[in-house]
Amino acid sequence: MTRIRARCPVCGDVELAPESMMVEVSHDAHDLVAADSTYRFVCPYCTDTVRKPADERIVQLLISGGVPLEISADLVTADLIAPPHETARGEADTDAPPLTFDDLLDLHLLLCRDDWFDELEQLTG
Repeated sequence: MTRIRARCPVCGDVELAPESMMVEVSHDAHDLVAADSTYRFVCPYCTDTVRKPADERIVQLLISGGVPLEISADLVTADLIAPPHETARGEADTDAPPLTFDDLLDLHLLLCRDDWFDELEQLTG
């Protein structure tokens, strides 16, 4: 079972199961993971809720370890949703759904893995 070490300001280092934590990702039009992204947990000893900053590297590590992800919906901007692409004849491809922030984040996290191509083959196979 995966265990994640985090630091409680009262108790010091604690070990947690991934499901006892939450990654909260916010973003802006320029960054996939903005500076105000965080992770949180309840300390198993003092029961205080601890919130820590999480840069892109920490977000990737926690998510790859199985920590659930929460995306700040109020920060999702229209800039991150792609318009329908055009066909060779210049017509909009209306059958394709628009790209969402979730799609972009899933793709980013997939491409960070060493086995991304194998995973892509399985999805399209």
